[in-house]
Amino acid sequence: MPRRGRVWVALVLGLGLIALSYAIVNISTQKASNDTIHIAGIEDAQRTFGGVPQEGARVGSSDAPVTIQVFNDLQCSSCQEDFLATIPALVENYARPGKVQLDWRHYSNGENPLELGFFGAEAAAEQGYGWQYTYLFFRNQDEAKKFGVDQNFLDSVAASVEELNFPEWEKDLEENGKSGGPYAKRLEGDEKLGEQLGIRIGQAMIITGPNGTETLQEGPSLAEVEAAIGRVE
Repeated sequence: MPRRGRVWVALVLGLGLIALSYAIVNISTQKASNDTIHIAGIEDAQRTFGGVPQEGARVGSSDAPVTIQVFNDLQCSSCQEDFLATIPALVENYARPGKVQLDWRHYSNGENPLELGFFGAEAAAEQGYGWQYTYLFFRNQDEAKKFGVDQNFLDSVAASVEELNFPEWEKDLEENGKSGGPYAKRLEGDEKLGEQLGIRIGQAMIITGPNGTETLQEGPSLAEVEAAIGRVE
């Protein structure tokens, strides 16, 4: 090859190596995208609810002598602390040993009684993982505020529920989560029940046992709930 040709080949190869080196450095130093939804609490959800009987809206044995109806709105930011401060402890100390069953009731604290997050939880409940989904939704409300509650966020929560069949969840949500569908009717039923019982804003609980019924409104503490369980059991 003529000398001039060899010079051009060397120059092209050199430029190629420089470009490749830049690309490698750029990839290795690139910061993570801010558009990624990070779901926290996956192991905590499994540790809290794993192994506890769960069907539909209920967690805990259907034979438990005490029933707690939990009215709450998983898209209510002021309800997050009430949920996280009570539900995991109640599940571990009362539902797991078979003393209490908890029944979830979707009750909107906003103007729209049929919030998008409710439908995702309903689809997860079809497989017996509604409480894990609800826990992760509450736990990651900061991410919901950052990205918005849309289908992408619902998908991220569902994909983080261990053992949940995601394609089946997706199919159930698409088929049953439409306006006027089975999920909407169930949600409307929860809303009407809450209105009939006079449920106010915040997490509320109606605790029923052999010795009566007690209603706790506006975010009762764990101590208040435990005291009420003691009175009705």
